[in-house]
Amino acid sequence: MIQKVSYKEQVYQYLKIALIKGELQTGKIYSEQQIADLLDVSRTPVREAVMQLANEGLLEVRANRGWTVRPVSTDDLREIVGARIAIEGYSIRWLAAEAPESLRQRTLMQLGMVQEKSRTYIAGDHTHYEFMKLDTEFHTLLIAATENSYLIRIHEQMRTKLEQAVFTSLHHTRRHAEAWEEHAAILAGIGRHDGADAMRAFMLHMKATSRVFGVTS
Repeated sequence: MIQKVSYKEQVYQYLKIALIKGELQTGKIYSEQQIADLLDVSRTPVREAVMQLANEGLLEVRANRGWTVRPVSTDDLREIVGARIAIEGYSIRWLAAEAPESLRQRTLMQLGMVQEKSRTYIAGDHTHYEFMKLDTEFHTLLIAATENSYLIRIHEQMRTKLEQAVFTSLHHTRRHAEAWEEHAAILAGIGRHDGADAMRAFMLHMKATSRVFGVTS
């Protein structure tokens, strides 16, 4: 039983990463057997992983035909940006003005470490996935700091869709460097206890993200 669950998790992670990177094509029909053969596992863990991803809104199961990748639509992107502004905006204001100082300092240290790691990938033309993971971690830390289970759960529900969209957006010229600078400005505002300045930096970040996504925030 433990091994079975482990295989399912491995298949789930493989499919999710392939989905984020665009290695699984929208419009193409995949079968359980195809993935099982590729990963040298039985169809059971593949079926379980596919159902989990379908429940998360990332795949569409076609009866007796297999499954396809659910594309990220313009409406998806617009709603994700709106949800981020609501959730992360609250988190940033809370961190800058209301959070206990010990928690604020710990979060600033964690955010700083992520910034330092992501600096390595600013100029990389082939490091979109690595930068995207650190980009997502930066925003996840902002929300996690609130310790608000509802905000954390909502963010987690849209995380893979967000990663899929961000990964694609980072192919735009200089987007790594721009996003890094935008994060630095948010971090600086929180560090100065200046919630208004941190929010201005965050809204500029969301405006730039919306522009790259091709939607209006």
